[in-house]
Amino acid sequence: MAKLIHVSYCVLIAVILCAPRAWAQGPDAAKPEPGVQPVAPYQPPLAAGSTSILALNPNSDIPVAGDNRPLSGVQDQTLGTNLGARNVLAPSFTAASEMGTGSTASGFSQPSAFYLLLATLDLNHASDRSELVLHYTGGGMFSSYLNSAVQEVQFTYNFKWQRWTLLVGDDASYLSESPFGFGGVGGLGLLTGDSPFGPGGPLSSILGPNQTIPTIIVPRLSNTGITQIEYKLSPRSSWTASGSYGTLNFLGVDFINSAETLFQTGYNYSLNPRSSIAVIYRFDDFRFTQFGQSIENHVMQFAYGRNVTGRLNWHVAAGPSVVMLRGPLTGYGNNVSWAVDGSLNYKMDRGALQLSYDHVVTGGSGVLVGAQTGQVQATIERSLSPKWQGTASLGYATSGSLLPPGASLEKQNYSSWYAVARLDHQFRPGTVLFVSYEAQLQALNAAACGAANCGGTSIAHEFSVGFNFGLRPISLR
Repeated sequence: MAKLIHVSYCVLIAVILCAPRAWAQGPDAAKPEPGVQPVAPYQPPLAAGSTSILALNPNSDIPVAGDNRPLSGVQDQTLGTNLGARNVLAPSFTAASEMGTGSTASGFSQPSAFYLLLATLDLNHASDRSELVLHYTGGGMFSSYLNSAVQEVQFTYNFKWQRWTLLVGDDASYLSESPFGFGGVGGLGLLTGDSPFGPGGPLSSILGPNQTIPTIIVPRLSNTGITQIEYKLSPRSSWTASGSYGTLNFLGVDFINSAETLFQTGYNYSLNPRSSIAVIYRFDDFRFTQFGQSIENHVMQFAYGRNVTGRLNWHVAAGPSVVMLRGPLTGYGNNVSWAVDGSLNYKMDRGALQLSYDHVVTGGSGVLVGAQTGQVQATIERSLSPKWQGTASLGYATSGSLLPPGASLEKQNYSSWYAVARLDHQFRPGTVLFVSYEAQLQALNAAACGAANCGGTSIAHEFSVGFNFGLRPISLR
């Protein structure tokens, strides 16, 4: 019995000493089999408006999901899906005073004062299957030269059902001058301040009537409606088909009114979480109200895009373009050219860069009967201090008529550019005082022209002081 007690005592001591080591080598701490990598811990989704993991930790190698907009779609690419607030209504107001001088193209050569009073309303309402985004700006521009209304509305509605996604949208504006450099700050969007839902409008830059040729100050109505369907073929691939119809009408001056009908389809494939490719076919049909003239454009493009959510997004699409001229002004003929569009969005620690380039066939901006247009726009923002921010913008465009040799009209070429420097002081989030300077130039390389803004070369200088005041956003449930 004493011997049995002694043996039992030794076994109990061995169990006590070996148990911790056995627990440490249990199933939870077992080494993975060769070739099997441990699974990364689950990361909860970021709140709306938050930056991505890579933005918070640039050295992280965790792959992240890219922008969910297809390369073959009708919307511009953005830095990602978590860009701004959701289910909110955000009103704001803008008041600006401008002094402009030196532009014969804009209709005034002596110093003239302009005043802008604008109200802006941003709406985002999202559910599990749908999302509505609306941006509206309304007000007026007042001066001794001309008083004019300023109206712009943009909206998109997305609805998802199983593998299908439906997108409908519209972009309409009523302005007194070209939106290319509008308002002395580089555009109406920059004048009214950033949307709380982040960058990226409803339409791609290649859609809608082009207005890169500055004209005299005259009211014009522009409208483009879009529809798009997307079908997920697999977790990595999708197919899109979209159509749009856009019009540009000038009121009170004999410019060239035009309408554009577009159809676009494409196949998208994701190479990895950050890179994707696409094959795109696009058909454009341009018609002109005053003439029995049509221009058809067939484009085949290959696209590549790369996205690091919240930090970097760039894409480029390029391919051949066949332009078919049909009508009394151009005669009948075909031109072979090339089409390119691309963009770059890059967010730095204290700033951001946006760059876009397009080389496409357009309606001629109300001056030409169709044009081959190339344009580049760049904006860089830099935080100078917690309250001060500097912005520089540059835009350049060149448009050449599509008239073939021997046509009844003379071939013309326009080039224009604008450069803007702006300084913002933030009193509180959404409330900003800004001052800016813009130089804008238009040059015409032609011996004659039938439009009202003909001239050799004209340059305008605009100095602006303004105030953006944002009200407290209203939460929607």
